[in-house]
Amino acid sequence: MPTSPADSRADARRLIEALPRPLPRDEARRANAVQGALLASGLLDSNDLGNSPAVSAATRDGLTSLAHLLDEDAPGHGAGQLLLLLLAEHNAFTPHPAPDTLQRHARNAATALLHLALWHTDDPLRLLANALQAHAEEARDSS
Repeated sequence: MPTSPADSRADARRLIEALPRPLPRDEARRANAVQGALLASGLLDSNDLGNSPAVSAATRDGLTSLAHLLDEDAPGHGAGQLLLLLLAEHNAFTPHPAPDTLQRHARNAATALLHLALWHTDDPLRLLANALQAHAEEARDSS
């Protein structure tokens, strides 16, 4: 797990860069691509591929990292911004102002992570809540 928001932002950037665009439509290929991006970002260890608790933890850490990345443009609001972007994606609306490129990439990465979470946990929303809680704790501890 990243030790600081700065480390976390670097992990998020690596994750975003490692995700193929567009993601494969095939479920198994998509899951493999997202796990590959988690590996490339350093959030998942190669020994943990297929280990559901480890993949879930890496997914949570990835979501936390994306919230830290969004904090750069809106300090203290990255978690809320990530949640808004995910809700907008799910409900097919565009928030105002429209998301910029970084926000769209963060949303796409978060959506991919939550999709992967469906394979490794029974409660992806709890995983998201834990990620946002970790974000808040790490942001508080770093200030």
